[in-house]
Amino acid sequence: MDARAFFLLHHARVHAQVEKEFLHDLSDAQMRLRPARLNSIAWIVWHMARCEDVINVLLAERLQVLDQEHWLTHLNLSPRDVGTGMADNEVSEWSARVNLDALRGYYSAVGRSTVEVVTALQPQELDAMPDLHRLHTEGVFREAALWATSEREGQTKGWWLGHLGLGHNQMHRGEALTIRGLQGIRNR
Repeated sequence: MDARAFFLLHHARVHAQVEKEFLHDLSDAQMRLRPARLNSIAWIVWHMARCEDVINVLLAERLQVLDQEHWLTHLNLSPRDVGTGMADNEVSEWSARVNLDALRGYYSAVGRSTVEVVTALQPQELDAMPDLHRLHTEGVFREAALWATSEREGQTKGWWLGHLGLGHNQMHRGEALTIRGLQGIRNR
């Protein structure tokens, strides 16, 4: 199995888990709730999707899914960054305002785009260095989160794919499962 096939197998599993555990099994109130001032599950899923959407910029030099089909308008949001560095009150406001049906659609659209990008990649492209400057020009990170790219200078496209498409998403899936548990919701 090559790296792309490995990625696609595990990416499909992560997306299926997130869709079942959070996007289909929870009520709107459960998605928006912030127990102990933690991030809401809706915010976490959006952050995961926004970060995965960066794969379009870094690996394929395509537009972000966010910039296709007016997703910000559908989501009822204005910030276009990935949310890293958001203040507590911003997370609360965001969690109350987001259109959850649009969030489900955006998450799915990002997943489909990632599959398209990875399927089209040539193995040698994974060793290339991405243009991190595009992340700044496209407003992916707010000023308080610019460290997120500076700490990762020198990482290959393959590293970014594995990190944003699998590792980062599994880490935040675990966070969202913890928030489910704090709400008394157990895995079925």
